[in-house]
Amino acid sequence: MNTITVVCSTRTINLKYIDHVKKFFSHPKNQYIFIENNGDKSLSKVYNEGIKDSVNDIVVFIHDDLEFETKNLTPKIIKLFDRNPKYGIIGLAGSNNLINGQWWSDRDSMQGQVGHINNNKKYISKYSPSFGEDLKEVIVIDGLFMMVHKKRIKYLFNEEFKGFHFYDLPICIQNHIDGIKIGVTTKIKLYHLSIGEVNKKWVKNRLFFEALYDKYLPLKV
Repeated sequence: MNTITVVCSTRTINLKYIDHVKKFFSHPKNQYIFIENNGDKSLSKVYNEGIKDSVNDIVVFIHDDLEFETKNLTPKIIKLFDRNPKYGIIGLAGSNNLINGQWWSDRDSMQGQVGHINNNKKYISKYSPSFGEDLKEVIVIDGLFMMVHKKRIKYLFNEEFKGFHFYDLPICIQNHIDGIKIGVTTKIKLYHLSIGEVNKKWVKNRLFFEALYDKYLPLKV
């Protein structure tokens, strides 16, 4: 199959952004699922619904504030999974040493590169050197852009986590523990319009995450 499914949870449907996404994924037969969700459902629940409704094996979960730079994404993503058959989840940034619920706690273990736009200024956060055509194995990835091969994973998103935080780490750690490889690629360039800030809800979910997975931490590859 040469098509993928793209899932996006957004507070308000933005046709201009949908056109932007379709332009860079550049395959007319892809399935695009944009779900209007103004906090009524957790991101974990929306993403699980996206997997359930997807018609393709590869499902890409994106935030609604990404500015893409890499063109013709669909075949590139399919190629990543074809060349790395043991990997079930691939992202753009992550860590190969998870100490606690803050995946970036160990700066030296961070992997990947992500562009940001802040105060109209563009910059690249280079957590590691580029990997070229290769993947870097990690424990967890950041959820701004998540690629999932649904036939290779054993666990879906954990709906015990409410709101818009900690949808990404649990699905990674549960699948990693069960032998599914998680990877980071530097082949996809984009800019994130958010710099990612923590708040009280994030802290609450972090404490829940650490209580739930305490017996496994730290985890390292």
